[in-house]
Amino acid sequence: MTKPIALQLYSLREAAADDLLSVLKTVSDLGYEGVEFAGYQGVDVGAIDKALKEYGLTPVSSHVPYPMLRDSLDGVIRDAKALNLPYVVCPAAPRAELTTAADWKQFAQSLTEIGRTLKGEGIQFGYHNHSFEFVQEDGEYFLDTLFQEADPEYVFAQLDLGWVLHGGVDPISYMKKYAGRCPLVHVKDFNSSKEQTDVGEGNLDLDAVVQSLEPVGVQWMIIETEEYKISPVDSVTVGLKNLRAAKERNR
Repeated sequence: MTKPIALQLYSLREAAADDLLSVLKTVSDLGYEGVEFAGYQGVDVGAIDKALKEYGLTPVSSHVPYPMLRDSLDGVIRDAKALNLPYVVCPAAPRAELTTAADWKQFAQSLTEIGRTLKGEGIQFGYHNHSFEFVQEDGEYFLDTLFQEADPEYVFAQLDLGWVLHGGVDPISYMKKYAGRCPLVHVKDFNSSKEQTDVGEGNLDLDAVVQSLEPVGVQWMIIETEEYKISPVDSVTVGLKNLRAAKERNR
């Protein structure tokens, strides 16, 4: 149970917008082993790469909005290669445009083509869910329609376990459903009122998550928190402490 823990930098988005390189140092000082980007805040990727090496952080992945993937993929590839990123992830679907299973199938085909191009450049491509994909048509969730239609060779599942929970689905069972196709998971938490909370302080069973990593094939756990009752830095500190404790209990 030694899977490393990264931070999705959207968790510290306001500080990152002001000084991304300083945030990288903070993340390292907190004890995270890697980072997942949510934009580069106008900072030269060469400077980011230098900071990652200086602070001992592994560049795990980058969330890139779908319009940029669709329209500016060459630039996405250039930045990913400069940062030695093994993964690029579409963070959300264009929700307003996808109202039927047929729409989701078409979207899946578009993701497959993006993933095919990225794989040709040595980069794995994935899709990150929220809870809005857990709408059913003919008894099937839109998220399942997406992953069934998208070619698994080119599109992996970056399951956000918190959003799966928020969608009313058991996160552990759902993660196991995509064993072998889920190298990265987001660890996010919600309480019984469906309010987002610090990781380990809500209803997500961290022990069960950690126990499932090996059989599912997860390589990285990525903490992400978007809403806070304490400061963002304190929130991701608490989350890391709780997730590490779960790892220790399940060694």
